Amino acid sequence: MKDDEVLKLNFDRWPLPDEYLREIGRVSALWASLESFLNICIGKLSGFNDLNDPTAFILVTHSSFPQRLDILSALCEHLVNSYPSLKDYKTVVERLRHAQKLRNDLMHYGMHQENSGEVVMTKGTARGTLKLRVEKVTIADLRRASMTIHEAELQLYTLVLGKTIPPIWTRRTTEGK
Repeated sequence: MKDDEVLKLNFDRWPLPDEYLREIGRVSALWASLESFLNICIGKLSGFNDLNDPTAFILVTHSSFPQRLDILSALCEHLVNSYPSLKDYKTVVERLRHAQKLRNDLMHYGMHQENSGEVVMTKGTARGTLKLRVEKVTIADLRRASMTIHEAELQLYTLVLGKTIPPIWTRRTTEGK
């Protein structure tokens, strides 16, 4: 199909209501930003100050997120005596882990809309025994996940780069937008 034909198709409310898709997209975009920034921070703490140096990217790009958090922790522990500003690294790493849990909870299970209009997802485990549960998902749940991911990235920014940036929703309020 050509681009113009694809763009004429009606995808409204498919596979979920559009307001859910917008928030899922926000979670996904913020997560990608956080992962990319974590890689940059690992490179910087490893001594690669040139952001165009591909070496740090090569070293971490195929590591899982938990492995990258372990790398970040080890680097901070190693450097904290020389750089006391890294002293809160454990708190930041825990915040990053929490953000990952929220993201995984939302992105690793399928959502669907019930006849009642509610959006739900079935979560389950099969470790030794099968355990399934159905949970309602709200727009507020998705936004809280986005907020947590954003705040975790900002805490990482403060930890590694030493500059505190307030969350976007407070900046927009204080800027009158």
